[in-house]
Amino acid sequence: MKVSIYDVANLAGVSISTVSRVLNKSGYVSSKTEKKVYDAVEKLNFTPNIMAQNLANNETKLIGLYFPSLLDSKWSISNTYILEFINGVNEVLIQHGYHLLLINEMNGREQIMADECKPQYYSFLKQKRIDGLILGANPVDCSSFFELLNLKMPVVYIGEKRFNNAGLNVYAQYKQYNKDILEYFYQRNHQHVAVISSEKNLMESIIREFKMDQNDDNLKVELFSYSGNLDSYLETLRTIFTQNEKPTGLLVQDIAKVQQTINYLNNLQLKVPDDVSLITVEHNFQAGEQFFPAVTSVYVPAYQMAVEATKLLFDYLQGNQNFTKEVIVNSNIIERHSVKTILNELVKRK
Repeated sequence: MKVSIYDVANLAGVSISTVSRVLNKSGYVSSKTEKKVYDAVEKLNFTPNIMAQNLANNETKLIGLYFPSLLDSKWSISNTYILEFINGVNEVLIQHGYHLLLINEMNGREQIMADECKPQYYSFLKQKRIDGLILGANPVDCSSFFELLNLKMPVVYIGEKRFNNAGLNVYAQYKQYNKDILEYFYQRNHQHVAVISSEKNLMESIIREFKMDQNDDNLKVELFSYSGNLDSYLETLRTIFTQNEKPTGLLVQDIAKVQQTINYLNNLQLKVPDDVSLITVEHNFQAGEQFFPAVTSVYVPAYQMAVEATKLLFDYLQGNQNFTKEVIVNSNIIERHSVKTILNELVKRK
């Protein structure tokens, strides 16, 4: 027979509200009465309804995690960044006695951006089905997102600060570390660099700014993207390396594509770094060491970003943080063996 809170109250000789205060730790109860309640709980082997307790405390003990990048087919849950990020969030949640709710998306990016529908996370937060929300990648700028920021809802997002510097965000300086990569190539005399990226619009502006800064008519930086599957990616490589003027530098932002890239280049009798210098982005420290040759990379610590974002969220939930805070996470280049300096006395810099 199932034991209820009424049975505990009867055995302890106290009211139901007293049992509730003891179990929820919500209000004063004498130590003598508290002992009676716990003795009754132990004797009856009573298990409190955690969901009911949370509702009574106006909490769900759930934190939602949503990856805007999963709107695009080129990303997958096996992506290193996403796995590292989930681990970082979960580490902090466990310390606070919370659980993780991974929120998927039923609608497309274009629909959300056009305000034809709201992203799935919106209703979870507005209906208080979660206590807080973390957007684990650069958010889609839509009216639902800006409404949550305007209402100062418990949301932390990854990416550059938005909304008149209000809101809570963690930023790994995406623009800067991509410029650093291009600068790294340029300082080693690479005048033709190809970039394969899923962030087409953002990378276009980064490349444009970088070329303006260099003011070098001989500098050529090309941006390429692909639909997501391996065939599409290999077709992109074919496009890059069958043109008359082949790049000497290649930035592959997705480290999961690095081995296929090296294999493809080998099939074309192109070696890294003798013929093509290669740089990637790693989110698991030293992941670039797994390739041959070991690949130079920018280390963007997804785990640390997740920890900082989750701590920031709890600080806000606990009233220890106002709604204007940006945490900057540093990303740095790790030099290995996949980039060479082109020795060419004819290379001139303006």
